[in-house]
Amino acid sequence: MATLKSTTINDTGYILLATGNQTTDRPSAPTAGMLRLNTDNNLLEFYSNNGWRPVTGVSAGDLGTGGDSILYAGSNVGRREGIVHMFTTVGNATFTPAFSGSVEVMVIGGGASGGGHLGGGGGAGGFVYNRSYPVTANQSIGVTVGDGGAASTYGQSPPLYSGNNSVFGSITATGGGGGGSWNGNAARPGGSGGGACTGSNGAGSNGHTGPNNNRNTNMGGQGVSGQGFPGGSGIRYNRQGDDSHKAGGGGGAGGPGFSSEDDCHEGRMGHGGPGVASEILGYTLYWAGGGGGACHLGNTQTASCGGIGGGGAGTMNHGGPRLPSGGKYAVGGGFALNNGGDNSTSGYEGGAAGANTGSGSGGAYGSAKKGGTGIVIVRY
Repeated sequence: MATLKSTTINDTGYILLATGNQTTDRPSAPTAGMLRLNTDNNLLEFYSNNGWRPVTGVSAGDLGTGGDSILYAGSNVGRREGIVHMFTTVGNATFTPAFSGSVEVMVIGGGASGGGHLGGGGGAGGFVYNRSYPVTANQSIGVTVGDGGAASTYGQSPPLYSGNNSVFGSITATGGGGGGSWNGNAARPGGSGGGACTGSNGAGSNGHTGPNNNRNTNMGGQGVSGQGFPGGSGIRYNRQGDDSHKAGGGGGAGGPGFSSEDDCHEGRMGHGGPGVASEILGYTLYWAGGGGGACHLGNTQTASCGGIGGGGAGTMNHGGPRLPSGGKYAVGGGFALNNGGDNSTSGYEGGAAGANTGSGSGGAYGSAKKGGTGIVIVRY
């Protein structure tokens, strides 16, 4: 083995480094300054007095612990260097950094269920992003992944189907607000608010949006400032007098839920609010979309869609009165982790929200599915 001192390599080619795994191929007696390629995680690593440390290009330090999966530059198939800890299991956990400095954090609360009887779309969980969260070596940080709101049926009490909070240290992302339902449940506030119901004389609403209360125009739930947006309003009777029962879409982290049309010629549905885009995993994904609202009588043959980022689609019981019946299909929101929100293929049951997206499920004519579970992601 040659020992080089103050050596300049004047070449346009390459330097071939030692390559191998981290269990049997590392030097048995390493010394400070050694550099090699670790084939287990496709990262360059160097040896210091504290052991082998990855060269991440983001923060100097050892690999931390915690999370259901740890993604490296090679395994992440992303465009950004770094290490990602992803917490996806509902409940409490810890993240322990092995260095002092800062990490990038995204926290999303659990999404809500849509209303289970002519219901509004479920609101998305709150979305909180911190580009530079301070950490101290070997000091653990508490992590909580919030569950999605429980499935909702006729007569369900609203608090049961709102989403649950997610937490990382001092950051709390509020769970989404449940969608309202016709039998008297109000659209709930949350990280993003639930879509409004179409209840008679305002039953189940958080208030009216206009003077024509005899047509039962109700407001959606409010969102938390900086985390999400309100749900859309719902209406029972449109200007033409149709008993349409059109609920509002759940709010999303990137925009409010759509309000149902007041006039049959508007052609507007209670779609879920859009989620927000993030590149924390190295490529662009949308998160925390609102669920689509339910509709009894439509003017199109397509029901309300879930918001991009994983929102579940709403239901439509009839495509009439101005079109033939049978308009029951809507599309769930895509571009989400693992899977987007589910489509609605029935006039009775709304679409489910995407898992670990914090999105709301779709409002239903009779039975709404569970809201999307939350997620916490740490990068450095």
